[in-house]
Amino acid sequence: MLFWGRVSDLFSAKPVFAFSFLALGILDVIISFLPDKYSFFVLRAISGIAGAALIPAAYRLISAVFEPHELGKAFTLFGMSGALANVTGIIIAGFVEYIPTHGQGAPWRWFFRILGIMIIPVAIGSLFWIPKPKGAIADVDGKLKRLDLVGSLSMLAGIVLLILGLTLGASIGWKTAGFLAPFLLSWFLFVFFFVWEAKIPQEYALLPAKTWKIPNFAILLVLSLYTYGWWATNFLPFVEIFVKVHEEKPIIAAVRLLPQGIAAGFITIFLTVYPRFLARPQWAIIVGTIASQVGLVMFTQWTGNQLGAKYWSLVFLGGIIGSAGMMTVFNAINVAVMTTVPPEMSGVAGAVLQVAFQVGSAVALSIQAGLLTINEGWIYNFKNVQASWYFQLGWGLLWLIAFVVFYRPSKNPVSSSEDGAEQGEARVIIGH
Repeated sequence: MLFWGRVSDLFSAKPVFAFSFLALGILDVIISFLPDKYSFFVLRAISGIAGAALIPAAYRLISAVFEPHELGKAFTLFGMSGALANVTGIIIAGFVEYIPTHGQGAPWRWFFRILGIMIIPVAIGSLFWIPKPKGAIADVDGKLKRLDLVGSLSMLAGIVLLILGLTLGASIGWKTAGFLAPFLLSWFLFVFFFVWEAKIPQEYALLPAKTWKIPNFAILLVLSLYTYGWWATNFLPFVEIFVKVHEEKPIIAAVRLLPQGIAAGFITIFLTVYPRFLARPQWAIIVGTIASQVGLVMFTQWTGNQLGAKYWSLVFLGGIIGSAGMMTVFNAINVAVMTTVPPEMSGVAGAVLQVAFQVGSAVALSIQAGLLTINEGWIYNFKNVQASWYFQLGWGLLWLIAFVVFYRPSKNPVSSSEDGAEQGEARVIIGH
């Protein structure tokens, strides 16, 4: 993501987005026909590279295509895609499980084919529908020098080793070399990355020092580590409990989690219609984080007859409250960061933000995997699931306290994107 964010900022983001999107669709179709697991792993990795290019390119395109006073609403709408994906993805996956055939007609193969069918036409259309934004630098040689491959690769290696270490630690033990070696080496690479970025000329740095001077950028980045992890650490155990413990059909498990996606989509529509609620993002983030904590507390009390009244009073209601709150936080962070960074840095800034979202999710899932083995019985022992949610509660509370302490609100925030347009502002200042 960091590399593609830099490419999107220096060159045109349109071909990065369109051709990566097309490659993702074509690879999904090819993957659906693969005969062995090794070719599956290789092409899935390549499709992951294509997918990683889409998000920073999308951020850059939004910053380039929309007027400054429209950015708040545009990034809020962009955030809705995650909520829609949660709603549609689990439902489609649930229906795909009903496909009765095997071999080349197996359900998982059709899942990839459906993705390809959905992606390819839109990807081709994006070549014609998206206006072409201009890169920030005119000469190609200058752009190539500014790609900062050393910075991109060192951060990539550090993140991969961190996730690998946490995954192996949860699987084979926290005192083994499989955990300690990649985990400790990852921190060495992180330190190297920041030292490298500080030493090279700022115009060549992937994350120049001026990035950290953007008001509230660092604390919003830290808080973003919590957001995706909230959904990941409740979606996965809920599905496992419904399907494996209570032996329900996957489509039933998907429907049971549908309220979370609907709540997230509803709150995004609300924030799009009334953008003034994000004009002071500190309050949206505080209220949203508290709501997400309330949802987790309700989940931890889901004992006894889990499919009876307690499902409706704890999982159903807790999912609506928590998911709506978490989506509010996600949108507030998204808008606050992307409307304060300089437009020429929007690709890298979006990439950094998404890296934080994804790393937070991966770390949360890895820690949860370890906590699910505290007591005998794995997912079948609800005390293990409770322990993982208690950890998520503590993690969220820590980030909330840090946010309240270190966030510095604007003295003159713009109340909404419309107000910014009427006042002739150069751009919406949210969280600046």
